[in-house]
This record gives sequence, C-alpha cells and structure tokens, in this order.
Amino acid sequence: MLTFIAALATAALPSLSYTTGFAPHWVTAAAALAGAGFAVFERPVAAGWLSSVLLLWSAGGLVLDCFRAFFVVTGIPAGEFARVDGPGMAGRALSLAATGLVGALVLRRTRLPSGSWLGYTAFALGFIYPTVKLYWSLGGSFLRPAGYSEGFPYGELIMLAIGAVGSLALVQAWGRRLPRRLVLFGGWTGAAMLSTMGSMSVFGTLSQLMGVTDGPVPLADASAVVMVSCVYGSWLLFGLAVAGATLAYQRQTVRVLAR
Repeated sequence: MLTFIAALATAALPSLSYTTGFAPHWVTAAAALAGAGFAVFERPVAAGWLSSVLLLWSAGGLVLDCFRAFFVVTGIPAGEFARVDGPGMAGRALSLAATGLVGALVLRRTRLPSGSWLGYTAFALGFIYPTVKLYWSLGGSFLRPAGYSEGFPYGELIMLAIGAVGSLALVQAWGRRLPRRLVLFGGWTGAAMLSTMGSMSVFGTLSQLMGVTDGPVPLADASAVVMVSCVYGSWLLFGLAVAGATLAYQRQTVRVLAR
C-alpha cells in the first residue's frame, strides 16, 4: 500500500483549485517511502514518527473531499462544491490508512501515556474552537477574521457536547457500560476527522510561511495566521488526544474481554 501511495503521488494527475495548500505530492511520496522502509526494518523509530506525521499531513483535506463527494453522489445541486478531486481523494484516504499502519508499528516500540490523561486532555481541548466561535458571535473582536458574519454557533456547540461526552466515555467508568464498538467507532472517526483537518490547516500554514506551498491564509494579516495556528491547531491536538485515548480504551477493554 505504501509503495502504491508513493506511485500515485508522483503521477501527473490533474487536481482542483480547492486542494491549494494541501500537502505537496513529493511530501506524500517521501512519507510513503519512509513508512515502507520503517515497516520492513522497524528502525529507527524517528523515521516511523516522521513518516506518520507527514502521512497525516498528506491525508489532510479528506473531510473536504468527503463533503464534496456527498453532493456528487446524491446529485444535490451545489455548484463548484459538487466537484471532487477523485485521484487526490483516493490518495488522501490511503494516506490516512497508512498513518494508522505506520503509527501502530511505531507505538509497538513506544510507551503510550495514560489513557485517562489523554481523555481528559481531549475533553478540555474540545472547548477551544466552539468557545472562540461563541465569543465572536457575541461581538468579541480579538482575532476575529475580517468580515466575519456567522451567527450563533449552534452546530459548533452541538459538536462540543458530542466531543465532550465522547472523550469522557473513553476514560470514565460509565463509558465501559456503553457498546464497545460504538465507543470505538466514535473515537476513531472523531480522531480521523479532527486530526486530518487540523493537520491540513496547521502544516498548510507552516508550509505557506516557508514558501513551500501556496495557500488561502493571508500572510500579511498576522491575526489570521495566529487564528489559524491556534484555533485549528486545537483541532489537531484534540484529534491526537482522542486517538491516544481511543487506543488506550481499546487495549484496556480487550484485556477485560479476555479475562
């Protein structure tokens, strides 16, 4: 799979404008080749970590692909939003799967922090973005994007409630009474969505600052750069914390089932 990802990334395939700022193809190819080498030799661990991070960045934007694909499949009129970068979406989906594969190999040689610590950290991180949107909707101006006109963040607050309950379910006793598959599905799905969206924004902004890629962030606006780094950076950290807490929950409940 990793070698196929590298081959797909190096193919001269057309892409759509919404992918501007996504991970460059050469990053995906290099990450896949490094991951393949680590999968074979499982050393050094640093190579595995680097491959996992770059593959996660390469998967960034997959959520946007899925939203666009929804309109393509259903036929709901959505104009430009109903167009999807098919080859790119396939590559990003494979990159996400490869992130899990290489990450699992890395974690075999890495001591995982306490699941409780990660779960409560995820719970706290989940408040950052909805709280910021609520602050802006109530008239706050600090770091608010120019021309911001969104209303009350109902959707964000609903997602906050889901994320908060889900994070606690991974670490508290009452979560063990819920269907295990439901908890795992929610944890891994949330981790995938949050971490890919967060990596797309955070690494995309960093690469744009270094001149590696073009992107939508207005670099001349310092507040916009800080906002993207902090707000969307919280998504990345939230997703990683959920992933770690979900993995810990999975391991702990497997041992319970075995007994």
